[in-house]
Amino acid sequence: MKERSKLLRKIIKLQKEKNIIPEDSALLVAISGGVDSVVLTHSLMELRDFFKLKEIALAHFNHKLRKEADRDEEFCKDLAKRLGIEIFTGSEEVEKIAKKEKRNLEETARELRYRFLREIKEREGFDLIATAHHLNDLVETALIWLVRGAGLEGLLGFEPKEKDIVRPLYLATRKEILEYALYNKLTWVEDESNYDRRFFRNRLRHEIIPKLKEINPNLEETFLRTREILKSEDELLKELSIELLETSRKGECLEVKKLKNSHPALQRRVIKDFFKIKNFSKLEQVRRLLERGGEVSLDENTKAVRKGGLLCLKKKT
Repeated sequence: MKERSKLLRKIIKLQKEKNIIPEDSALLVAISGGVDSVVLTHSLMELRDFFKLKEIALAHFNHKLRKEADRDEEFCKDLAKRLGIEIFTGSEEVEKIAKKEKRNLEETARELRYRFLREIKEREGFDLIATAHHLNDLVETALIWLVRGAGLEGLLGFEPKEKDIVRPLYLATRKEILEYALYNKLTWVEDESNYDRRFFRNRLRHEIIPKLKEINPNLEETFLRTREILKSEDELLKELSIELLETSRKGECLEVKKLKNSHPALQRRVIKDFFKIKNFSKLEQVRRLLERGGEVSLDENTKAVRKGGLLCLKKKT
């Protein structure tokens, strides 16, 4: 009973603290057929009355990337039938599209999947999309950003609710999800690519994080507490940077004197938001203009120009 109730208690705790799913919501659950999304579906059905849900339905997107992809789709259809709920399915030749557009495969798959989910949501009148992201996913995401290089926003990972996406398993660990599935004798399908060490996230999951857990067995919970501290500090910096942006803005320019008298952390945030810069190196090039005249190319159409007491956004001629 403990394995079952622990996960449900965490979902209830999240809802009571964050109210991620308003009463009388129609919920579209993204399901792959893997253990995480199967447990998400099962637990939401268990807690349907607690959430006071108007409707639950499933949505499965077939990426056509693996020979087992059609098997996974059939599994999801069968699960929906057994539960007595509706399922919506869609598919795309993701690899062909990624090659044609010369884009990253993982990013292409994610974009097409979310496009499909939102099309179903809008067409069928659902209020929210529920995904099976959990606490281990949050830790992995933050570590990926740490390795790649990121500011506070990257290290914070994702939220339990972002616009129309909700993550009811946000506080649950992978271990608790598996325990719940085994206790309830649930069935699911395995995606063998999750064990392919060629992918960085998989190496992180199967090699690096187990080593970190040898040092700290409560790694996930510790990270969650650290994240709350970082989030509070990020919110404070955001408030201060918005205030500085408002007071230093002069049309398409920023007052250099006001920026120079502020902390570098606030300078970076104001410049990043004003000039819409994502690259840290480019951001620092623009920030150095606070000390001298000159210009920095931002893209093929725009540039940042320091002239006198103003740092301005200009179109290239």
